[in-house]
Amino acid sequence: MAESSKFDTLASAYAKSRPTYPEAIFDALRDLSGRALSGSRIADVGAGTGISSRQLHERGATVTAVELSEPMLRRLVAQSPGVTAVMGSANALPLRDGSVDFVTFAQAWHWVDTERAVPEVLRVLKPGGALVCFWNMPTADAPWRLGYNDRIRELIGGEPDYGNDSTALDADPHLALGSRAGELPVREFQARWSRRVPLEHRITNIMSRSYVSDVEPERLAAFLDRERGVLLKHFPDAMVVEEYTTWLGVVRRP
Repeated sequence: MAESSKFDTLASAYAKSRPTYPEAIFDALRDLSGRALSGSRIADVGAGTGISSRQLHERGATVTAVELSEPMLRRLVAQSPGVTAVMGSANALPLRDGSVDFVTFAQAWHWVDTERAVPEVLRVLKPGGALVCFWNMPTADAPWRLGYNDRIRELIGGEPDYGNDSTALDADPHLALGSRAGELPVREFQARWSRRVPLEHRITNIMSRSYVSDVEPERLAAFLDRERGVLLKHFPDAMVVEEYTTWLGVVRRP
């Protein structure tokens, strides 16, 4: 599969299947940062297809979505009226000094170069603004997920690439801040929640993972068929209950 086609496919699967974020996270964001979302200016970096950007915009924020992938950015623009979209990355933010109240990373901070991204985030934040990172983490010990991580490792022949490893399959969440960690305390919050989706929605979610995109198509198809069988044993009505813990880390600009 050509590289552009691969990322178009990933963007489509991502937009169709990835979960949103629970209301409790946005309430905690306000409480931990000391700033309301309504009326704020936010740079949502690594915005993907715009899931978090839309949720922030719906809560009254002026949102600039920053994304490096053209296929993801096209999906975001098509599905996110009211959100400004620009191409860029955390390592060189296309924003003015002191121009935003929040810089948010939903499911994205683990890909950054912390030694470049942390100074960039601090540069564009207003005084008292905050870096905000959050992740949806599947409940690994849910009965239907037991053994899934090992099956993924077998499929791809090793450990998935998770950048700076904030959200590896079996890792505890943390916010890597590199050499600035000692001067930037992290305020944390977690919320448990679930959603009920059709079985094929869950299969599409698996296909949205970058670490399966290079698997030979026949092998991937066979793997997905086996996963369908596992899911049907636990959910004979073909409606899957996905359980998550969403982790939030907030760092206020000194």
